[in-house]
Amino acid sequence: MFAGLTTVAVMMVMAWTGLAFDAQRELHKQTAALLDVWLANIDRGNQLYAQLEKLSGADCGPAHLKKLNTLVFKDNHITNIWFFPDGGTRAACSSSFGRFDPPHDFGPPEKAVLFRDGRETWYRVPFSHADGVDRVTLIKKGRYGVSFFQTGNLATAEDDLFYVSGKSDPYSVRYLANGNPGLLTHYGNSFGPAFGHVYAQACGPGNIRLCYLTMIPASRVLNDNGLLLSIFAIFSLITGYLVCQRVSRTIRLHNSPTGRIRRAIRNGGKGFEPHFQPIVTLATMKCDGCEVLARFEDAQGKLFPDEFISIIQDQNLTWEFTEIIIQKALENLIPLLAGRPGFKVGVNFFQADLDDEQIQTVIQSPVFQTATDAQISLNCEILETGIGTGTSIAKSLEYLRSIGCLISIDDFGTGYSNLAQIKALNPDLVKIDKMFVDDLGSSLESTRVAIIHAILDIADAHGMRVCAEGVETFEQLTSLRNRKVDYAQGYYFAKPMPIRDFSLYLLEQSLKEKMPAEGRLPKLSPVQNT
Repeated sequence: MFAGLTTVAVMMVMAWTGLAFDAQRELHKQTAALLDVWLANIDRGNQLYAQLEKLSGADCGPAHLKKLNTLVFKDNHITNIWFFPDGGTRAACSSSFGRFDPPHDFGPPEKAVLFRDGRETWYRVPFSHADGVDRVTLIKKGRYGVSFFQTGNLATAEDDLFYVSGKSDPYSVRYLANGNPGLLTHYGNSFGPAFGHVYAQACGPGNIRLCYLTMIPASRVLNDNGLLLSIFAIFSLITGYLVCQRVSRTIRLHNSPTGRIRRAIRNGGKGFEPHFQPIVTLATMKCDGCEVLARFEDAQGKLFPDEFISIIQDQNLTWEFTEIIIQKALENLIPLLAGRPGFKVGVNFFQADLDDEQIQTVIQSPVFQTATDAQISLNCEILETGIGTGTSIAKSLEYLRSIGCLISIDDFGTGYSNLAQIKALNPDLVKIDKMFVDDLGSSLESTRVAIIHAILDIADAHGMRVCAEGVETFEQLTSLRNRKVDYAQGYYFAKPMPIRDFSLYLLEQSLKEKMPAEGRLPKLSPVQNT
């Protein structure tokens, strides 16, 4: 929701900023155009006033008015010529409006030092002698005043200022011609059209120059562009909704099991921890190895293996995951297994990582050399169901064996491999699935037990060791020992445990080997931090 609202707000600010700057550009064009007219009028006036003073019969009679109208007609810049008989502020007639009875008094002029030749200015002063005309602007010198055409849409200027400034100090009014001098202060303190009123300034040439500053309020820009802003607001709302949906999907993916697993692997396995389940040699009842099993927990909670394993396969992250687990397991085990050379560490491998395209990447991983240097025997476990038809993975397993790994077939008996396939793979160890072990030691041993006998015969004939999984009772243990099974693992010995508990388990095993025939040592437990 916040992302959607932010998007709407940003888009509306961008729209308003564009409209405000566009309004400023248009106002600046109008302002510059009007100033150009005024500057041209000043130059034109230098010639026109001398010509007017030479007119004869200046009495507002028909002949006089005809002469004034002729000048207006011939000059494209002039709209009206006014006649002031005594040179004061009272106009007796004009070319456009004829004779005034009584004469029209314009009142005190707005004097600007800009006109050093005595010209006086009335800017937008009230006028009531003609229909449709309520204000006029004129420049007077001597007995004549002139009104010029004005270009630029001055009707858009809510406030304006004609003033004279110095080039070195453009934000000060040296001489006021007309308007609000405080407007210049507001203009100097403004932060641009997007943050308030819209201003436009134009100045003439020279060190002392005539400047024109106009302003239109922000409310006028808003009113003039209401429809456009409404359309853009609808577009912004639609965009904001789509952004909100996209962000929501991203967050859902981020917090989904898939997102959590991908993020964990991308961050070097953060959240994954190896757990260790002991593998016991049944002849000596000593722990000579373990199987590494992955567990996952992050800020959102735990994910069980049956959840994250399928995600890892779907996302093609199998080797990245396996390498992380091996590396973390070795980091935990190396300090613990000093003095235990040949300790077997079983790790489950995915079928996809044994394909011809992937195996070279796998065997080049530094984790294998790390295990060799620590005298740890990595046991690469593959599911029997992953063997497939024929002997397609035999070459990959030979690569692993060549760099010092042992090869195990996990869950043996549950797949559909035949004797030829097993011989081609030449595994060092086969692991009997728990479903066959469950019936051992019961009053009625099922036909599954016969499969165990067959597995043992095959293993013995081909020099393979056998490990039984899922041992949970003393009766099962006794039955396996009587059948001369080599190794066993299961809850009877220990559940998969974190490295701290596994280290205590190995220490307890060592103490049992050294303890006297009589008497018992108390069971070890982790030391509580104080």
